[in-house]
Amino acid sequence: MSTRARASSPLARRFRALPAPSPADALTRRDGDGRDYDALAEHHYKAARPATVTRLLALEDARPTVVGRYLRRRGDRTTVGVLVESYPALGCMMRDAALGGRYTAIRDRRARARAVNAELRCISRVIIAPQWRGLGLAVRLVRAALAQPTTIMTEALAAMGRVNPFFERAGMTAYPRPAHERDARLAAALRHAGFDPIDLARIGHLAQGIDRLPAAARRWLIAELRRWHGHGRGRDGTTRAGVTDMLIAARTSLLAEPVYYLKVHAMERC
Repeated sequence: MSTRARASSPLARRFRALPAPSPADALTRRDGDGRDYDALAEHHYKAARPATVTRLLALEDARPTVVGRYLRRRGDRTTVGVLVESYPALGCMMRDAALGGRYTAIRDRRARARAVNAELRCISRVIIAPQWRGLGLAVRLVRAALAQPTTIMTEALAAMGRVNPFFERAGMTAYPRPAHERDARLAAALRHAGFDPIDLARIGHLAQGIDRLPAAARRWLIAELRRWHGHGRGRDGTTRAGVTDMLIAARTSLLAEPVYYLKVHAMERC
């Protein structure tokens, strides 16, 4: 039988139809420690270490690395993901809005602090090694933390929650901060021109799309960008800020708005 015939045989087709194993299937979850965080800390956008760590969860790959096989270190394990829980900040306007002022109603500051610390834990870090991203590991870690909560509520504050809503996919409820009127107008302008504000995540792609707009639509959208950016034209008629620069600034403002997430574990106690 030729190679082509074997590849198209019923048995070969059945094997191709089987789901391919994911590298994530080989990972194990365990209670972590500071060494797991240190192994991945450089991959998080916040350089400072969480101040009040209460729990760490880690995902590790127990398969030997190339170096481990070469040096015959069979016990080597690689941390590929870590989740850090901390005591929450005592004050958070987005939390107050989500919970209807549950804690601001407590007048005594010490009693308020005790209530916050007793009822809430904050997921302060979720870090996945770059080569392991895109496999849903962040969602997996958050779901594991939510499945075994240590308080009646768990919260998180994500700087890029609009772009990567993995907390929401893990089962938490999102409470986005209301958009500023200036940002809301620019988002509406982008949608009117046929774009989505999430396109700001790909500046080059969006700039090319703007270039392809009909002349009148392009001029109108750029005028809206200039209005948002606060720059018009100089006395000599030159543009003070280029389209790409304005889009980069808009990306930071529209997409990097923090999103507050909350999971209530015991409704009857809240």
